[in-house]
Parts: sequence; structure tokens; C-alpha cells
Amino acid sequence: MSISPWPNFTFRELACKCGQCSAVSGRHISPELMGQVQILRDACGFPFEISSAYRCKNHPAEARKKQPGTHAKGLAVDILVNGSQAHHLLSQALKLGTFTGIGISQKGDHHRRFIHLDISRAGNRPWVWSY
Repeated sequence: MSISPWPNFTFRELACKCGQCSAVSGRHISPELMGQVQILRDACGFPFEISSAYRCKNHPAEARKKQPGTHAKGLAVDILVNGSQAHHLLSQALKLGTFTGIGISQKGDHHRRFIHLDISRAGNRPWVWSY
């Protein structure tokens, strides 16, 4: 697997994690999205893990949808982050102004909390929601 063009992210972590598809290379993700995520990482000044990026149509989270979601289009990432780092990441993402979808999941187990970011231009954007 070749090195990704983003210093802090690998193609492996951007690949579908359903275990049933061939989208294991992580190359289905939008370079525009990942360019913005790299800028966000640099602005935050702390490492963060992407728990979900590209999802194939068979991924359980996508299979139950009528239309492909932003992850299935390679336009979204979920970043594992909580507490003060979640606040800082959200602040920096809003300051960048390039993310058109922001979903916030900050309930439950601290190690499973995340912020969803996407660059979709479909529909009435920008959107912000909570899970």
C-alpha cells in the first residue's frame, strides 16, 4: 500500500471497515475532504483518530439507507474525540468554514465519542446535528 499524501493519515484508516468489500485501499475518499482534514489536524495541534471514513454500500451503516450517505460518497469522516479536544476541534472546524456537515456525538463511552465532518454540497447546507 502506498503512502498517502496526507502526513497524519493512512489509506488504511480511510478504507471501508465492513470486512465484506474490496474497498480496503482507502482510495475512495475525497482528496478535497482529506486536504481539509489535514489542515484541521495541523490547526488543532493534537493527533486524532478517524474511526470511519469511506463506507461501501454493504457497510451496515450504509445498507439500511435508501440513498448513499456522505461516507459512501467518500465525502465524510468521523473523528474520535471528546472533552476539551472535541471543543477545540469543533471550534477549528467552524473557523475553517469548509465543512458543510457537522454531526456531534458526545454521549456515552468517552472512547466512542466522535465528531462527523463532511463536505457534501447536496441539499440545504450547511447542516449541524447531534446524534
